Amino acid sequence: MFFFPRVLPLSAKPAVCGRVTALHTCAVMRLLKLTRISVFLLLLALTGCLAAGRGVVHTVGRGETLWRICQTYGVDMQEVAELNNIKDPTEIRAGKRIFIPGVRRTRKVEPYTLTDNTAGKYDEKYDDKIVYEKNRFSWPLSGEIISEYGMRDGTHHDGIDIKAPEGSPVKAAGSGKVVFSEEGMRGYGNIIILKHSDDFFTVYAHNKENLVKNGDDVTKGDVIAEVGDTGNASVCHLHFEVRQGKKVRNPIFFLP
Repeated sequence: MFFFPRVLPLSAKPAVCGRVTALHTCAVMRLLKLTRISVFLLLLALTGCLAAGRGVVHTVGRGETLWRICQTYGVDMQEVAELNNIKDPTEIRAGKRIFIPGVRRTRKVEPYTLTDNTAGKYDEKYDDKIVYEKNRFSWPLSGEIISEYGMRDGTHHDGIDIKAPEGSPVKAAGSGKVVFSEEGMRGYGNIIILKHSDDFFTVYAHNKENLVKNGDDVTKGDVIAEVGDTGNASVCHLHFEVRQGKKVRNPIFFLP
């Protein structure tokens, strides 16, 4: 069962300023409803109630580029790059295995071949379209990354795991509002979810103790929790996720 964050009560009756105030109240109510829906969908995704997308593993062939592979499968290159931690698409080599989401079978990719007119030029200018927002968030914790984002043992790992001593301070990766702070969530243990601008959310899990509550406003760098091993964790670490709406994103693409 999910519990939505507490929201400051709105007056049951609009103020004397009449229709303008009533319209403002309705707008606020719609905003709160949309926020609750976003959080609800996010919680469904976190608890596995939303079906995970299927996919296939494509082995890169000679002359294949990331752009050609994504065009052949009809998938978003940004998503494939994030899923496979591909920071420089020009460096993929024959033999590399790439997970392609949302498809049922592997396909043959037409390789790029050099001609007299293209010799010495790179095939796809689109490969430099992968977006990195290195300054959107800051590191919530200093430590060793013991598990990366992406496919892990046949399942998708939705964040990164950062190992640190028990009790180490966990900091807000960006300014925002606490929309979920709960203890003992299945798998995640003590967990905090912050909502940021542009419909971004950050998730902090396996905490020893949550130091903020629902509705709190936080500033980037504020200490919001302590590192622990609650939930499904064998060692003390922070499980950190970045989501945009209900879509999971690779945190490394947003960290300095």
